Amino acid sequence: MTVLAPALDAELSKDRATIFGAVGIDFAAKSVRLLDGSAVITFGGEKFRGDDPDYGSLQSIDDFTDGAGDEAPGFSFTLLPPSAEAALAMSLPGDQGARVRLWLGARDDYTGQVIATPLLLSDAEIDVATLEIGPGEHSVSFDVVGGMERFFQSEEGMTLSPTSHKEYWPDELGLDFVTGVTEPVYWGMNHQSAVQTG
Repeated sequence: MTVLAPALDAELSKDRATIFGAVGIDFAAKSVRLLDGSAVITFGGEKFRGDDPDYGSLQSIDDFTDGAGDEAPGFSFTLLPPSAEAALAMSLPGDQGARVRLWLGARDDYTGQVIATPLLLSDAEIDVATLEIGPGEHSVSFDVVGGMERFFQSEEGMTLSPTSHKEYWPDELGLDFVTGVTEPVYWGMNHQSAVQTG
């Protein structure tokens, strides 16, 4: 028994099939739909392209892993943005947790149409973005993890940071302007005073 649509399964069983990988990323600023080639393909009511004017193109999609031990399933991919400024814009912390989907499909070489429904391999989220800028080149690599990753988080409660603060009070910007905190601040628990009485 296969998880593929019958027509896609039949196409992939042939001696020669034109397959494609497609990635959908829902960044905060824009939803991007990219292919691993230079074609334009439509499926699921969305158009996938080999290149996006703002986010560039796919350089690579690394192996999908099932995860083991305390690691959730995931994969990584690298984008080649059109400029260093675009690379910087797409590696901002605000996009951590952005939805990422990965499909495998096949198309008919004569009509250019997608055969049946591509297989959704992963519906996950961005964990870490790594920006690489060098002379004449720039890229952003994304580590993507499944939703199960959240079960491995052991931190509880709030931390003294703008991001944690906004999870509870989204429009409150007070911690955006706090700098130079050198003393540990304990939230939600008692701690020993630095002044000893005797």
